[in-house]
Amino acid sequence: MVIVLGVAAVGSLVLGAQLGSTDALSLLSDVVIPLVSVGAAALLVVAASHRRGREMVAWVLFGIGVGCWGTGELIWSWYALFNSGAVPYPGLADIFYVAGYPIIFAGVLLLPHLQSGRWERVRITLDALAGTVALTAITWTFYLRGAISINANATLLENAVNLAYPVGDLILLVGLLMIFTRRSELQFDGRLLVIGAGMALTVAADMTYVLLLNNGSYVDGAAVDAIWLGGYGLFALGAVLLAAPPRIRDQVDRSNRLAAIVAPYSVVVALFAVTLAASGGRATMLQASTAVVGLMIIARQGVGIRETRQVVEKHRNDLVASISHELRTPLTAMSGFVDILDASPDLDPVERAEIVGIVASQTKHLTRIVGDLVDVARDSLWAVALNHEEIDVAGLVGTATEILGAEAASARITTHIEPGLTITGDRGRLSQALVNYLTNALRYGNGVVEVCSRSTGHEVIVEVHDNGPGIAKKFDLVIWERFERGAHTYLSDPPGSGLGLAIVRQLVAAHGGRSGHHPSERLGGACFWIALPMTNDRSIQLYDSLEWSPSAA
Repeated sequence: MVIVLGVAAVGSLVLGAQLGSTDALSLLSDVVIPLVSVGAAALLVVAASHRRGREMVAWVLFGIGVGCWGTGELIWSWYALFNSGAVPYPGLADIFYVAGYPIIFAGVLLLPHLQSGRWERVRITLDALAGTVALTAITWTFYLRGAISINANATLLENAVNLAYPVGDLILLVGLLMIFTRRSELQFDGRLLVIGAGMALTVAADMTYVLLLNNGSYVDGAAVDAIWLGGYGLFALGAVLLAAPPRIRDQVDRSNRLAAIVAPYSVVVALFAVTLAASGGRATMLQASTAVVGLMIIARQGVGIRETRQVVEKHRNDLVASISHELRTPLTAMSGFVDILDASPDLDPVERAEIVGIVASQTKHLTRIVGDLVDVARDSLWAVALNHEEIDVAGLVGTATEILGAEAASARITTHIEPGLTITGDRGRLSQALVNYLTNALRYGNGVVEVCSRSTGHEVIVEVHDNGPGIAKKFDLVIWERFERGAHTYLSDPPGSGLGLAIVRQLVAAHGGRSGHHPSERLGGACFWIALPMTNDRSIQLYDSLEWSPSAA
């Protein structure tokens, strides 16, 4: 291990500085490069054996790929040292050289990474494609166009090898881009940093070699050989780092790491620069404007990501701060009644049973609220099962006001219920919908609430009126969306999660009913209503579970 690294360092210095005669440098190159490349491959394979699963396979592929290059170097050196003839082209050495590129790229693809969501994967794929297209265009301009040589008089194998070398370098560059955009659970993956640097040096050496070869100025032992040797030395150093146990991140990895975003689009920026440079002083207004707009779009994406993160964090903080209010009503009632039971050991058994029943009811209500908050956040409320029973509307309204307890007692709530009205549905779910309406009326109104119920012949309509400021026209639609609070979206007082109306709409739709709002003609504020099928109206379909689509609302 130390020998390989030492030979790589000394050899790179001597070849890079051209310290010695041409024959001595040629001999040094023919001996040292095969030694270091094969040694680096062996070190990678051995170090990979200490890893497990997919990671082990990835690093073994790195070792095999470098080993293919090392085998090609050995064949080249054999001809240079022991056979005075020229190295056959295409020959066995070229087959090993070319095979190394896709094998190393396969290793990059198999490197373990953090799992991501569907849209994050789509975004990462688009970023990688943008960088790949830009990288291909740049390498074509400066390298591929001159490096790819297709000769009609050459054999198929010769043309295939001519094409494979520059394409292999492009594959390495794409792999390097993938390494930079990869998300890892490691604190600082120095192994990949070193391996990536080795890949970059290999591509640089290949490109320089082609340019020198086309100019007829390449000789064995030239300074470019120091670049290849340095790349192999970095692969060996990567194996050394691989043998040490990696450090896991103490904090959760953020999906929008700046480096992962900058890496692909920095290549796009470079493409714009190359495009303008290729035009020289003849760049048209259209070309210049396209480049400027493209750069502005890239900058806008970065700003948009920051803005989205801030909005998401604010909504999260607001939700955490306000969710306690959603739970406070049942918790306050339960705490109050438990205190009564604790302070009154001689309480009448009938009253005690009544209080215990209220506490049990509030407990169920609290459990339902928490469950629905989770379901709404996960979009799974559409599959809630309903327990249908015949419900007296007056009793349903009474249950809803009892659930509010002290909060309702502090306001003036009056009811105007048409007698004898019954509906079929889930009592707990419908009472929750009315509690949400009443909570909003108490929260955003001025202390006066009226609950009215009437029949239209086939539907029962329940209305909740308040004397507040009402709903502005521009918020008519958005207030029914999750986490939307209309004019109070950016205000912490009064508190709220913005889930209440979304839950109402889904629960009512589960019963085959409708929900909505309009200005209150009774109190001058807002009137929120639900319309549910009457028990004796068989023309209205009732659902055992919610199979309703949002587009139907």
